[in-house]
Amino acid sequence: MTRLDVTGDLSIEVDGAPVRVTARGGDVHVVADDVRGFVQGLRAAATARTGTRPGRADVAGLAGALAGAGLTARLDSPSQHVVTVGAGVDSPLGGVLLGTRLARPEPLGIVRASVRARTVETALAAAVLALGYAVVRRRR
Repeated sequence: MTRLDVTGDLSIEVDGAPVRVTARGGDVHVVADDVRGFVQGLRAAATARTGTRPGRADVAGLAGALAGAGLTARLDSPSQHVVTVGAGVDSPLGGVLLGTRLARPEPLGIVRASVRARTVETALAAAVLALGYAVVRRRR
């Protein structure tokens, strides 16, 4: 396959959540405000196109196609790296979790990228601050 050299800057919404895609050379960078919603949208589109829900073999096929074209794709939330797929990636963890060593997942990023996880983190932080405030106030 011929090595691709891409340039692009695209802003879209997936189910109301902003997604920004930038590309330069062999690097494609996707930042999704709601990573879980973005991935679910991709799965729904792939299922509608093929009639079957994509699985590990499809992730491996995508990663192989990207690597074959000399492309590396990164998926991030606004605050956390989630996964890198394609050229230059060799991850034993990706082999176990995603069925291909051409995908490098960031476990903490996957957990923290979902809207629900950010909501829980915010609630926990607020509870800790409230508890700290109550302790300080009680000591006075």
